[in-house]
Amino acid sequence: MRASSECTNTFSDRHIHGLAGVDFATSSVSAIRAVLSLLASRRTTGVTASIPTVDRATLPNTLDRLRCLQSDGLIDGVHLEGPFLAPEYAGAHPVGAIINPQEERGRLFLETVFEYQQYSQLITMMTLAPEVPGFEHAVEQLVRHGIEPALGHTAADYHQMRHGIALIHELTGQPVTITHLYNAMRGFHHRDPGPVLAVAEAVASGEVIVELIADGYHVDLPLVRWWLDRWPEAIRLVSDASAATLPRGVEPVIAGRPRLGHTELHYPQATGPQLTGSTTLASGGKDLLTIHENLVAAGFDHQRVCAAMQR
Repeated sequence: MRASSECTNTFSDRHIHGLAGVDFATSSVSAIRAVLSLLASRRTTGVTASIPTVDRATLPNTLDRLRCLQSDGLIDGVHLEGPFLAPEYAGAHPVGAIINPQEERGRLFLETVFEYQQYSQLITMMTLAPEVPGFEHAVEQLVRHGIEPALGHTAADYHQMRHGIALIHELTGQPVTITHLYNAMRGFHHRDPGPVLAVAEAVASGEVIVELIADGYHVDLPLVRWWLDRWPEAIRLVSDASAATLPRGVEPVIAGRPRLGHTELHYPQATGPQLTGSTTLASGGKDLLTIHENLVAAGFDHQRVCAAMQR
């Protein structure tokens, strides 16, 4: 979608778990419909429902509820953020539910996912870490079933991340999505550059699309500006919002303690949503409309910001 100079177009959020008390993984269909209407009123009309790491027993009910919303044209698809992640970079994901595709639980999880793909292309993307056992075979299966493998929540070293990007790019012929770069992944060090250097190299060669959470809590805004100035066409701005994300002036659609799948959160005071009883950031603190307004107020280029929210 082409952005106008005034950015009157709507946004597409490719990584969002919910908003205003509603969790895409666990809330009722009626509640999700209500929050999708709220998002549309705030210019986010394209929604990929992100589901955090959940166990296999929970997955069918979640997918059944979301499939009817996709059939009605209310969501573009489902992004499974897990369960094949690095436990040490789980972030808000429950470590006990993280598995790898090589173990029996992992194989059964994939079987369930692929059963749903036979009836509709509901699941559009899955985030996994490139160093998990069975990564290569899982990626081949995902691509064969029409699911885009994305990379994130990873303890990968430079070579593992470079290999993961190259494999997916070769299989799909498309840029590989990097799930919220910097967050929930090994950081950069001059003697251990880790996944960040591999991503930077891949951006320069057109092999990746980089997600950034530009809510002011997850990534420093000068760093967001640095990426947008250098590789604007490779940047995708996402909210990573959750049920605990509450835009100013908006009341919760559902009362009570907000959730992120299996995990309880609490509404933030001066930062993004956090795990209950913890200071760990659990999701984005703003929706795309608020992020857009804040970035433009900070002097970011209108067209670049809008294009990055429509990618």
